[in-house]
Amino acid sequence: MDIVIAGAGVAGITAAETARAADPSANITIFSQERELFYFRPRLPEVVAGKVPAAKVIAHPLSWYQEKNLEIRLGEALVDVCLDNRQARGGLGSRLTFDRLLLATGAESFWPPLPGSNLSGVFAVRSLNDASSLYFDAGRVKAAVLVGSGLLGLEMGYALTSRGLKVHVLERGDRVLPRQTTPKSGAKLRQMLTKSGFEIHLGQEAKLAYGQERLAGVELKSGDKIEAGLLIIATGIKPNLALAKSLKLPIDKAIVVDEYLETSIPGIYAAGDCAQSADGFSGLWSVSRLQGLTAGANLVAKDPASRQIYQAQPPSSVLKVAGIDLVAAGDIDPEGRLIGLEAESELVYRKLIIDERGLLVGFTNLGTTAGNHELGEALGKKIIPSQLKEELERVDFDFSKIKSLPNVA
Repeated sequence: MDIVIAGAGVAGITAAETARAADPSANITIFSQERELFYFRPRLPEVVAGKVPAAKVIAHPLSWYQEKNLEIRLGEALVDVCLDNRQARGGLGSRLTFDRLLLATGAESFWPPLPGSNLSGVFAVRSLNDASSLYFDAGRVKAAVLVGSGLLGLEMGYALTSRGLKVHVLERGDRVLPRQTTPKSGAKLRQMLTKSGFEIHLGQEAKLAYGQERLAGVELKSGDKIEAGLLIIATGIKPNLALAKSLKLPIDKAIVVDEYLETSIPGIYAAGDCAQSADGFSGLWSVSRLQGLTAGANLVAKDPASRQIYQAQPPSSVLKVAGIDLVAAGDIDPEGRLIGLEAESELVYRKLIIDERGLLVGFTNLGTTAGNHELGEALGKKIIPSQLKEELERVDFDFSKIKSLPNVA
């Protein structure tokens, strides 16, 4: 069986490894637009902080691919697919026939329209090369502006504060990390970040970046100016869909796939940041890896009946900033939910979210790691936490009691 994988991120490489384990005889070729071997993207802030060299975040050496008989074509993206003869063409002229194809083309940083964003010193850190370049630039400036307050953005910002830079965060909303916090946890998180060297500007947006050839500062829509030598764009990602569009695949926020992660074209699958399953599009590393496991198994399935169904897990986000513990998992949007399980102290804020049936559907936990494991496990089950309502509203709750709760069908 001939398998072609477009993309060498976590979804593509996980799929390749899974397919190889299931079928030692399959011919597996991976096209990668990047010249670097697969690396751990969540560790890019460590590179920016100077805690590890770029080479240390590479997941596997080239010998690993050779040992597993995986052909990887670095610096060559898959650019065209001909369905008539099932042929894939790479950007450097490679042509391969395939039986199964996986689109794992990932995503790229979303750049909002901002005058001056072409100045030297403006970054959107998505790749290892981006992180390496930012590491060197950060050594010659004193301040940075961060547009957006998402997970990776704040972690990049902390990497810069750890090197002595003043980091200004522009968040147009009413709280930092809006997708992972509630109003109360957002306010407490802001206090923690301020103590870590951040200056948070809520309800503020960048109007333009100014300077000669190199960035000198950022002007806000309010008219205020912030002098800075670096500008980090962290306003989200957008899936790479050029190949999917050329194939006329159904697209919503990303490539629409079924429960097997198969697209509307038989034998062509999609996984990772470019795919949208029934549970939506997340852009999370953990979700991409899980989809890679399912897609890899299905790429080498001998018949349709033996394919695996993608079992989505409640999404979980962890903020990696020293001294700040924050986990948000499942559905933390209170709209249409019965919300009532809160615990709060000066340093801790926890909120459990239950639906109209009384089942746990999400939680946010700030300032402590206590309960993260037990609550995470409970999300995957039909647990009714409201039976321990009064106890759960205490910061010092004994989370081992959750295991005694009934698991209803």
